[in-house]
Amino acid sequence: MSWANYKKQKTDFTQISKKVDEMGGVNKFKDSRFWKPTVDKAGNGSAKIRFLPCPEGEDLPWVQYYEHNFDEDGSYFVELCPTLLGRDCPVCKANGILWKSDTGDKENEKIASKRKRQVRYVSNIIVLRDTEEPENEGKVFLYQYGVKIFEKIKAALKPKDPDLPKIYVFDLFEGADFNLDIKKVKGFRNYDDSKFRETPSALFGGDEPKLKKLYEEQLYKLQPFKEESKFKSYEDLEKKFNEIVNGVKGNVQKKADELFGEDKPPVEEPLKKSSRKPKEEKEVVAKKEPTTEPENSEDEEVTVEENSDTLDWYNKLAE
Repeated sequence: MSWANYKKQKTDFTQISKKVDEMGGVNKFKDSRFWKPTVDKAGNGSAKIRFLPCPEGEDLPWVQYYEHNFDEDGSYFVELCPTLLGRDCPVCKANGILWKSDTGDKENEKIASKRKRQVRYVSNIIVLRDTEEPENEGKVFLYQYGVKIFEKIKAALKPKDPDLPKIYVFDLFEGADFNLDIKKVKGFRNYDDSKFRETPSALFGGDEPKLKKLYEEQLYKLQPFKEESKFKSYEDLEKKFNEIVNGVKGNVQKKADELFGEDKPPVEEPLKKSSRKPKEEKEVVAKKEPTTEPENSEDEEVTVEENSDTLDWYNKLAE
C-alpha cells in the first residue's frame, strides 16, 4: 500500500496474529544487506533494534524458510531445504536413513539432529544502538533470526496475560524497540534476556518525512527469499551432500526408497513440542561456528525434542 494509505489505515493485525498461530537462507556469505549483532570473545553482546513493517506489495513483515546448516570436519553444508516448496530433500532423507539404522547406540540420532533442517526468519529492521559498530546506527538492514526471537515477537503480539498490552511489533507508530541481550550458555547463543520495551512509541518521534522516506525507499523485499530459483535441484543438493558427508554415501534417493518405500521422510516442525515422554534425556549437539559465517545465522540451541513430529516418525520406523 502507499504511504498515504498506510497512514490512514489502522493496521489490521488479525491476519498477522492468525499467521503467528499457524506457525509453529540464505545461502550466500557476507551480504551487506544483513546486520548481525557483534559478540565478544566470551560470546556476550547487546544491541537495540526496531522491527519494521512489510514492504509495499507484501503481506507479512517476515519471511520464513528452512535451511540445513552443519559441518563435517570443517566442510560446511549451508543450503535451503526444498521441503518448503513441497519437494523432496536428500538431507532429510539421509536423516531418515540414519534413524532407521539400528546401531544399538544414540550416535546416529545425534548426527541426524545436527543435520536436521532449521527454521529461519528474515525481517527488515533499523539499528538503534550498535556499540561495537556505531556506523550501523540509524540504518535499515535485513535481520535473520531464529525460533527464540520469533517466540518473543509472538508473545508481544499476543500476550498470554490479558492484562498486558499488545505491542504491534512491526508498526512504525505503535511498535516498540527491541533490546537484544546475548549470552553464551552451554556453548550456544542465548536470547532469553532479550525483550521489547513495554511502552510503545513512534519511530523517529513520529517525524513523518523520515518515516515516509523509510517506508517508501529503504525497506527490502522479503518474498524473493522464497522464490523457487533460490533452491538448488535435488541432484545438486545430493551431490554436495555426498561430497561433504562421509557417513551416508552413494545415492541417497535409492537408499531411501529401499528403506521407506512409499513412506516419505517427515516434514519437520521445529515450533512444536513433544507430547511424548522421552525415553531418556537427549544430548544437545553443538554446531561449530564456521570461519566464514553464513549471513546472520544464529547459533541457537537445537535439540531433538524441538522436532517432536520427526522424532515420533523416526521411532515408528525404528520399531
